[in-house]
Amino acid sequence: MFKGLLLQVGALVLLSHAARAGEFTVVDKPTAADPVRIGPPTYYIQNVQRYAERTDPVRYYPVPQDKVTRDTYYQWLEDSGHFGYADGEGPKKHGRYGPRHFMPVLAKFVKTGDAKLGDACVTMLKTYHQWMQDEVAKTGWHSQFIDEPSFLGMYRRHLSAGRALDLDKDTWFRDFILFMNRNVHVWGTPETYWRGPMHRAQGEGIMKGLAALWHPDAPEAETWRRYSQTVYQDFWRFKDNPANDTNYYVHCTLVPLVLGADLRGDKEFFTHPEMQKVWERLTYQVSPDGAIVPFGSHGGWNHTVGTQILILEVAAKHTGDGRYRYAAHKLMNYLRYQQDRYKTHHMMLGPETTEKLAAAYLLADDKVKPVPPDAGSQLLYHKETLRVRGKAAAEKYLGPLDPAPDKNHICCNLLVTDRVKPFKLVLRSGWNPGDLFALVDLFPRHDPLNPPGILGITRWGACLGLTISAKGTSDENRLMIEDLSGTAPLRFNTDPGLADHFYQETDVPQFDDLKRATFATVVVTNYQGFAVKHTREFAFIKNRFLLTRDMAEFEEGFLAKVAPVWNTQNVGPQIGPHWANTFFSEPRAYGTPLRNPSVDLLVYFAPRPDCRLEVMDRQAADPRAMDVPAQVRYAWRGLTQPGQKLLFTQVFYPHPATQKLVRSNAPGAARAEDLQGTAGADGIRVLSDTPETTALKFTFEPDREEWVVCNPAGAQVKQAGLLTDAQFVYVERAKGQITSVSAVRATHLSLDGSDVFRQPERRNFEK
Repeated sequence: MFKGLLLQVGALVLLSHAARAGEFTVVDKPTAADPVRIGPPTYYIQNVQRYAERTDPVRYYPVPQDKVTRDTYYQWLEDSGHFGYADGEGPKKHGRYGPRHFMPVLAKFVKTGDAKLGDACVTMLKTYHQWMQDEVAKTGWHSQFIDEPSFLGMYRRHLSAGRALDLDKDTWFRDFILFMNRNVHVWGTPETYWRGPMHRAQGEGIMKGLAALWHPDAPEAETWRRYSQTVYQDFWRFKDNPANDTNYYVHCTLVPLVLGADLRGDKEFFTHPEMQKVWERLTYQVSPDGAIVPFGSHGGWNHTVGTQILILEVAAKHTGDGRYRYAAHKLMNYLRYQQDRYKTHHMMLGPETTEKLAAAYLLADDKVKPVPPDAGSQLLYHKETLRVRGKAAAEKYLGPLDPAPDKNHICCNLLVTDRVKPFKLVLRSGWNPGDLFALVDLFPRHDPLNPPGILGITRWGACLGLTISAKGTSDENRLMIEDLSGTAPLRFNTDPGLADHFYQETDVPQFDDLKRATFATVVVTNYQGFAVKHTREFAFIKNRFLLTRDMAEFEEGFLAKVAPVWNTQNVGPQIGPHWANTFFSEPRAYGTPLRNPSVDLLVYFAPRPDCRLEVMDRQAADPRAMDVPAQVRYAWRGLTQPGQKLLFTQVFYPHPATQKLVRSNAPGAARAEDLQGTAGADGIRVLSDTPETTALKFTFEPDREEWVVCNPAGAQVKQAGLLTDAQFVYVERAKGQITSVSAVRATHLSLDGSDVFRQPERRNFEK
C-alpha cells in the first residue's frame, strides 16, 4: 500500500512553471510551457552565505581603485614570497624553471643593488645551463622557447649593468646561449627552423635572432640572423597573429615578440599604426572592473592577466600612450582584489602573475601618465586566419620553403592574410567601476567559430557570463542549430590546400554608439556550415540591460532544433516558463574558484507558443563544460522550409542577488515582491515580436518606464502609445518625464500622443 502511494505521488508531483517562481504545486501532467531539465542537476552548489552576506553592489564595490605604479608591482612580488628563492641553496633547486622563478629576484637586485641577489641569479643560470645540457644528453634536444630566451636577455641586461655578470670575461654565458640555440627543438620533435606567425616559429626566430645579435662571431650567427629575419616577416608582414583566443595569442606568441623587440631596441614594433591596433584591441577588451573576459583556448576567468599587464606596460613605454597604462592598471587593481585566491595555485601565482609582473616592474615607465581610453562601445578588427595543409599549401602564401623534411614546417598550420575581418564587438557603458560591459565574438575564422556569441558580461565587479575553454567549436551564448535528421546540406570548404571544414563570413552592416545605448547588427552567412543566414541585433542599454534579436533564415529545409542558449554556473532559484535567473557563484581559473560579488543575471526569452525552456547539464554532452556546467535554452523543433525565418528575442538583465520567493507570481499581486520573485521578469512586457519589429516595455523600478524598439526596416511602428519610424530606439521616462532618448535613423518619436522629437531627415537623435 505504501509503495503504491509513493508511485501515485511520483506520478502526480511535477513542478509547474509557477512553482519555480514561488510555491511547489501539483499538476496532472506537464504542459508545453513547462521548463524541462536535461541531465542530472550537477550544477555548482550555491554558497548559502551568498544571500546572507550580500551587500549593495554599488555602495560596497569590492575592487580597489588605487593608484598603480611600478612599486605596486614590486609589492606583489614581495607578497608572493618568491624573493625567498634566493636564500641558501635555493638557486640550485629550480632547474628548468630557474629563469622564470627568479624574475622577482632579478627585480629585487635591480631595486636594491644587493650583490648577493646578483650572485644568486648567476648561480641559478649556471644550474639552468647544467639542466639543459643534461636534457639534451638524455633526449637530443630541449624545448625552451617562449619566456626563457627573452628572460635570459633581461638577466643579461641587468646583471651586466649591475656588475654581477661580465659579458667579456664570463664566457660560460656565451657558451650557454649558443648551446641553447643549437639544440632547441620547439615541438620536442626532430623538426627545426619552423615558419609561420604562431608561437613556436616566432619563439625560435626571436631567440636565434637575439643570439646572432649578441654573438655575431658565432659560426651559426649568419644562418640564425637570416632565419630570424625571414620568420619574423611571417608575422611582421601582417602585424597580427592567427589565434582567436586569450592564451596562444597573448601568453605564447606576444611575449617573445614584445620582449624581443624591447631587447633589440625596435621602437617601430610598438609604434607602427598596425601594431597600435593590436595594443588597442587588448585595451578595449578589458572590462570596466579590470577583468579579462577569456575566449577560445584559455585557462579560465581573467586568464593571462599578468602577461597582458606586461605587454600593455611595455607598449606604453615605447609609444608614450597612456591608454595602455590605464588598462594595465585596471587589470592590476582587479588582480589585487583576487590576490588571496591567486596565492592558492602555483600556476596562478607564478607564470600567470608574479613572473610577468617582475618583468613589468623592470620595463614599465612611471613617466607615462595613465589616460582613460574612449568610454564608448567599440568594433574591433583582426586579420584573417587560415589553417593550411602543410608546407606545400603554405607556399602559396609564404613563398618557397626549405624542401628538407625536417625544416620549415608551419607552426599549428596557421597563417594570416591581408584580409581584415570583424573580430570583437565591445559593448561598454564606460570605464567607471561596475559599469555594464559585454564582449561579443565576431571572428569567422579559427576556433571556436562562435560568431556572434556573447563571450562574457560583467556588472558591479561580477562575472555574469563566461565561455568554456575550446579549441574546437562550442555553442557559447548564441543561436544553436542542430541537424536532427542528419541530412542538412552543408557548405564545406572546397579549397584542398585549407584544412578548415567550412567558412562562415561575418558582416556588421550597422553600428551606432550613442551616449545611453549602442545598437549593432551582425550578419553571419553559412552559419555553422549550414545554408543559413543568421542576423543578430544588439540593443545595449548602458548600465541597464542587453537585448538581442536572433533571426535565422533557412535556404534549405531540414529537421532541426533551433535555440538561443545561455551558459552559466547556476540556474535559479527563480525559473519561469520562458525565463530563468542565473549567476556565477565562483568563476574559475586553473580550476581555482575566484571571488565574485553577489550579482544575478535574468535571462528572458520573449515567449513563443512553439518553444520550450530547457535547463541542461552541459557536462552530460561536453566534459569541457566543467567550470560552466549549466545551459538555459529556448528550443524550437521542426522541419524548416526554404525561405523560412525564425525569430528569437532575449533580454539579459543584471540585478543584485535575490532569493525572495512569493506566494504568487501573477502580475499585480504585490509589485515589489513580483519583481523579486521573478528576478525582474515580471517587469518585462513584450508589445510586439515579429521578424519586422520587436518592441518591449520595461518597468523594473517604480516610477520608471523604459522602451526598446528594434525596427531595422525603419517602418512606422505604433505600440502601446509609442509611435516612431526609428530603426532602433531606447526611451526612458521617470516620474512622467522623458529623461533619455537614443534613436537611430529616425524622423520622429511620440509617446502617449506627445511629440518627443521631430526632424526633417532620418538621422540619429539623443536626449
